[in-house]
Amino acid sequence: MQLKYDSPNLVQRFLLVLFYYQTTRYKPWKECNPVASPQGSATTNFCYQPHLTTGEATVQIWGDQWLSASHECKWAGISCDETVQSKERTVVELRLHWNDLNGLLPWEITRLPLLRFLRLNNNMLTGALPTGLFSKKAGVALESLALYSNQFSGTIPAEWFANLLEGNGVLAYLDLYGNTLTGKIPSELGLLSLKNLILTSNTLTGSLPQEIFNQGSLQGLYLGENDLTGTLPSEVGLLTNLNYLYLTTTQISGTLPSEIGLATVLRDIHVSYTNLQGTVPKELFGLTELRAFVVINCNFKGAISSSVGQLTRLVWLHLANNNFHGTIPNEIETLTQIKELLVNGNDLSGTVPVSFCQNLYAGEIASKVVADCLPNPETGVPAIQCPSGCCTSCCDKTGVCLAT
Repeated sequence: MQLKYDSPNLVQRFLLVLFYYQTTRYKPWKECNPVASPQGSATTNFCYQPHLTTGEATVQIWGDQWLSASHECKWAGISCDETVQSKERTVVELRLHWNDLNGLLPWEITRLPLLRFLRLNNNMLTGALPTGLFSKKAGVALESLALYSNQFSGTIPAEWFANLLEGNGVLAYLDLYGNTLTGKIPSELGLLSLKNLILTSNTLTGSLPQEIFNQGSLQGLYLGENDLTGTLPSEVGLLTNLNYLYLTTTQISGTLPSEIGLATVLRDIHVSYTNLQGTVPKELFGLTELRAFVVINCNFKGAISSSVGQLTRLVWLHLANNNFHGTIPNEIETLTQIKELLVNGNDLSGTVPVSFCQNLYAGEIASKVVADCLPNPETGVPAIQCPSGCCTSCCDKTGVCLAT
């Protein structure tokens, strides 16, 4: 394709060519590279991408090889809209995950003025996150930025969020999972109206910025598998649209604040392998949308409240390896959606309620039930009696578990 100096797509094509060359610093992409022809080619090709949910199925993104003679909107992984003003096709999405992109991320790509979705996850991009990715004039149309499962290092640029605010940015989805980012979570994140913030599996430090909890728009907050410290503030109750709270494998301590009961649409709470302690607040049992309450290897104590029976939509109830005492309440029989019940590694006694087990027999609603139903090595008596066929694994007080 030959372009004139006043061609409306000249800058757009230049930015995409620059992007290609800067993300093939060490080797070509896995798919959709230019053909080995000086004239280029419009021959169709496609990029294979493992399905993001199962990892088994594949998605085929059809399009021409990059740098071919065809219009850049036909290149694989690019989606365009036609602008009303110029009738020119303009890039709105760049999706090139699982394609071996390597080298530094060129910040210039967000100079595409209508780019809304930038999805470059599961590649080999390295170096620092470029501060220029967002400025008063760049990245302001971006709604979704997915850079997870790359090799980015350094800190999360605080300038991103201040610039987005000043430029009236609309970023709603930020996913930086699975890099090696360090430093603190910028408090400037609280300036935005994010719906999903995913920073899991980095090496971030410091406490949870209180400003994050000012974002009433948040639906998913995923900060687990970092070196975060401090407490979960009572302001979590301000997140009235929050569906998913994931703080697993951090150094978060203190108690679960009672204000969590104000986040009435919570579906999943994952805080396993943290230093949280104390009793489970009674307000939590008013979260009738809750599907998962996962608190393995914490320091929770007290009895398992009979109010657990109010959580009728629970699918995963993981209470293993805490300091709960008393008996398993009969009210768990109302949890007819349960697939996994883990109560091993506590100071519980008595019997897994027969009515709960009968529901299992009738509806096969559970796939995993684990309790301390092996004989205690010292006394020869199990701490928990489990009706025949009810528990899928039995453990003893030393932590040894055997499938039944």
